[in-house]
Amino acid sequence: MIHLPLVDIVSHCYAAELPQYAAMLVYQASSLVFYKPKVCKVRLVVCMWDDREIDKNLYDTTTGKVVEQAKNWMPCKVIRMARGKIGRRCIGRNRASLLTQADFVWFADVDQVFRDGILDRLVQMPWPKEASMVYPREIKIHRDWTTGDERALDIDLDNPLLTDIDPSEFVSKIYRKAIGGVQIVRGDFARRYGYLSGETKWTRPTDKPFSDFRDDTAYRRRCSELGPIVPVDLPGLYRLRHTKTTYQADKK
Repeated sequence: MIHLPLVDIVSHCYAAELPQYAAMLVYQASSLVFYKPKVCKVRLVVCMWDDREIDKNLYDTTTGKVVEQAKNWMPCKVIRMARGKIGRRCIGRNRASLLTQADFVWFADVDQVFRDGILDRLVQMPWPKEASMVYPREIKIHRDWTTGDERALDIDLDNPLLTDIDPSEFVSKIYRKAIGGVQIVRGDFARRYGYLSGETKWTRPTDKPFSDFRDDTAYRRRCSELGPIVPVDLPGLYRLRHTKTTYQADKK
């Protein structure tokens, strides 16, 4: 039997305040179905809020509906997290890293979609010598925020269906560094080092989910100490723009 490498796409989705994030998860999961890799396998790993062990009503029901549908479409793993921990992405990413059996782990944002054979190119490209991490040097983003907001509204979250983007609505953007949604590491690296594993500074619970992303920067800095972080040519990544964010919605 031919071994196909496995890619884990690790995303956080918290739609308790803003349902747009669950809509973006629909687009992301759909892209992994419409553009299913040919020379590798892919699994979507979703970190979501689920405090039902404390109270049956403490649960992100909007994300939950999308996740249950996504399980019918493709391999999908759920990492259930307390609300105070969901907003610290390093906690879920560390858990996903230490448990992964994948050959590659892509720490993604939920507003990204993967098209046009991008994951096949990832597993087939020569891994840069001694690199701890790679990231795509160029992606496509919605031409404006209004377009992204409108596409999120196109999704019926009570009955989420496979939905594709329109690539003509996107323009190119150059990335100068491995921001939090484009951090790609080898599976053995993820299992060995986790994601800021043991660094308690970044794992304190927060009442305001996703109020900052300094753990992304800390992880990038840690990886740079273990090997170079290398930009690579990986066409096929698209990002949906949106005007509202969770931490703004939480402001009193």
